[in-house]
Amino acid sequence: MPNQLHIPFKHTPPAHIHDAVGAYIEFHHPDAHPDAFKWDIARWTDLRRDGVGGYVHVDRLDASLLYHAHLVLLSTKFPANIGLTITYEPAFPSAARRACSAEDLVFERACVLFNLAALYSQLGTAASRSSAEDIKLHAAGVIQYLSNQVIPALASSLGQSVAIPSELTEPALKSLELLMLAQAQECFWQRASMGEKDTVTFLIPTHTRSESYKDGTLSKLAKQTSIYYENALSAATSVSPSAFPQEWINHLSVKKHHFEGVAQFRQSRSDLHTHKYGIELGRLKLAQKEVKLGLERASKGVAKAVIDDIKSLSKTLDSNFIRAQKDNDLIYHQTIPPESTLPPIAGADMVQGIVNNKLQNPALMIGDSENALFSGLVAYGVRVAVELYIDRRDNWIKEEVEGRAKELDAETTKLLQKLNLPGALDVLDKPAGIPPSLLRRSEEIRSMGGAEYLQQQIDEVQTLGASASGILEEAFDLLDTEAAEDETFFAQLPEGMAQTATDAGYSNSHVANKELTAKANNYRQILDNAASSDAVVRSKWEEWEENVEVLSSEPDQMERLIPSHSTSASSAEATQAHTYARAIRAGLEHLEDLRSARARCVESARQRANTDDIKPRIMREAAGLARWVEVKPAMFEEAIEEEMGKFDRYRDSVEEGREKQEQELERVEHLTELLIQARTNDPVLKQREAALQSLDLAYHRYLEVLSNVTEGAKFYAQFSDHLSVFQEECSRWVDLRRAQRKELLDFIAQQSRPRPQPNKSKPKGKSRARSDDGLQQLANEPEPTPATDTLVKPQPQVSPAPQVESDVQAQAGPSSTELLPSRPDAIPPPLSAFKLPAPGSSEWEDFELPSPPAPPVPTPRKPTRTKTTGTATPGRKTRSKGAAE
Repeated sequence: MPNQLHIPFKHTPPAHIHDAVGAYIEFHHPDAHPDAFKWDIARWTDLRRDGVGGYVHVDRLDASLLYHAHLVLLSTKFPANIGLTITYEPAFPSAARRACSAEDLVFERACVLFNLAALYSQLGTAASRSSAEDIKLHAAGVIQYLSNQVIPALASSLGQSVAIPSELTEPALKSLELLMLAQAQECFWQRASMGEKDTVTFLIPTHTRSESYKDGTLSKLAKQTSIYYENALSAATSVSPSAFPQEWINHLSVKKHHFEGVAQFRQSRSDLHTHKYGIELGRLKLAQKEVKLGLERASKGVAKAVIDDIKSLSKTLDSNFIRAQKDNDLIYHQTIPPESTLPPIAGADMVQGIVNNKLQNPALMIGDSENALFSGLVAYGVRVAVELYIDRRDNWIKEEVEGRAKELDAETTKLLQKLNLPGALDVLDKPAGIPPSLLRRSEEIRSMGGAEYLQQQIDEVQTLGASASGILEEAFDLLDTEAAEDETFFAQLPEGMAQTATDAGYSNSHVANKELTAKANNYRQILDNAASSDAVVRSKWEEWEENVEVLSSEPDQMERLIPSHSTSASSAEATQAHTYARAIRAGLEHLEDLRSARARCVESARQRANTDDIKPRIMREAAGLARWVEVKPAMFEEAIEEEMGKFDRYRDSVEEGREKQEQELERVEHLTELLIQARTNDPVLKQREAALQSLDLAYHRYLEVLSNVTEGAKFYAQFSDHLSVFQEECSRWVDLRRAQRKELLDFIAQQSRPRPQPNKSKPKGKSRARSDDGLQQLANEPEPTPATDTLVKPQPQVSPAPQVESDVQAQAGPSSTELLPSRPDAIPPPLSAFKLPAPGSSEWEDFELPSPPAPPVPTPRKPTRTKTTGTATPGRKTRSKGAAE
């Protein structure tokens, strides 16, 4: 039967059943040994070899059904995942489909059923049309059983860990089921069309049976066949990508159109017999349209027999259409109705999936013999029920017995801590002595050096602070010295030269050192803040120094310095306090007895749980169930609840002590209030408690001050390094300013010298001579002159000091910029003075000199310099001016 499709097998390699099952039994069944089940494991291996499919023979049907029955039985003994890896190749291999592996017995069962359906399908394809129908229906029944009974359990068992193979998805299985039904319907139609009237006569009323109804009946059979193929095609293409190859899709499409054409053709013959010539032509046209669509899909991959069948139908339709049209045009002249108005053809469904009884009831394959696998192994459901009971029992004891006992213990502890019991009674029982905690702290203070060591650290911090301030003062001195030199420089410049110096890029000192001054004032503020913090630390130390000295003394000496309440032991207040204390101690002993009783109750419940075993009872109830019934823990819920009732008495015992404890706690709290009131009236006790609290607080103050001075010493050490860098920076800046002033004086002196004249003009007046003398005097002042080729070098950028601590960073000044910028391009004339010929050169005869400047107006007063940005910085005022700005 080459014109019908068959379902291919899902091939599988051998599985390592022996290793997986043996490991599972050894781990999960400590009361059993894997060697006791050697026969069962070997039998499982043989059943799988014969039952997974892959061979087309009728004997393989029983082998597959037998293996499936044992898989159902094994599901009552094992969980789905026992560590056995099952691998199956795809039924429709392609580059995008790969083998699927899962550690799941439900997956094995689903694949076995799929191969069983494939075996039925292939047997039906190889059989004749007269017997293939039932085989196809058995294939459809297996797929229906697989979809309804196994696939939901498989989806739940695999979860998100492994994807279900595409051929086992619901749309793919539905398409395969419909395909088998379509092919079975096709077999039925073919037998009917070949004249086997006994197969169709029940569709025809007895009193009207005749050959005229044959075409109408065949039309209905063909219509239902087309419907099955159409539904199979729709299910196959409902998911993208499809689980089936394109050849299958084309085959289904061709078959659908083929049988739709057959249905219309057969119905047209029926219409011909009833003289409906117009409707006959309409159906023939519709049949031709369907056949044409089928031929368009008859591409590569469609069997030649299928193509030949539809081509044969096409020729038959063409000849009948020509005849019918000729008769209608010449004789009948009936109107051809549109396609949409043609009466629809109702399909006659003659097939239904058959589910084998041995598939629905696996016990029919195995029977009640002793050959069932792993009959001596405890069912998985029994083991889960026992584990469920143990888990529920242990949790119940933990919550209802241990949890309530811990809750009562916590209530007692909370109240006693609130009342400071029994510690508050130790003061009365021990008339003298020092608390152990205070002794430990005293030893710790002495090991750290005591008060003497801390005083040394405070002095060292003060010394470091003074050193840092001295470094900063030296930097201020450098800036003040440079400001004084700058003021003298401007005061001695000739008239008009101050503006020349300013234009050349040389600014007044209070402008040039603005960023250095701001940085210095910022550092001063940091040191002032640090000094304030040091003062707070010293004040704190002076406040607690005496208490620290007592705390760091020897235990005997410290005990003599602490007031003792033994002197008031015979007072009325002390006597009353001791009475209350004895009553409180009795109450504490009663509370301890209640706590011990609860502890014994909890321990008894634990011991009872350790000896408890519900397994025999669960086993007895499970033995009463049928062998093929899947044992589930819910079946033993009643037995579990009855067994849990054995532990109710332990919870009741704990609850009995709750009321007694609440009464005793109220009594202890009341007695403690009376004790506190009695102690409040004892002045010596107040003094002792105050002294102990003061010494305890002195310990914390000692650690606090020690931490402060340690941080202070570290701060001053690091900050002094940054101040030294800043001092060096100021020193370099002062040297550079001096060099710039020297260059300016040299330049001004060159500008002021008399230029040689070709006509030997007379020298100017006395004022020019006096100016030359003044410049010569300034030029002769001892100042460092760096080697340079420019008139005034640009100021180097003042590098900011590295960041020190977070507090220094927070108060750091603005980033330094260029203090003396490069000489602007607007002052080229002074540089031209260096282009004059040498004094003895012959070039002077032809050299044209510019007109000499007008002589300065003599004045008896000291010439004033032009001020561009403000008055000169007076000596020793750098800090105040910088702070003001």
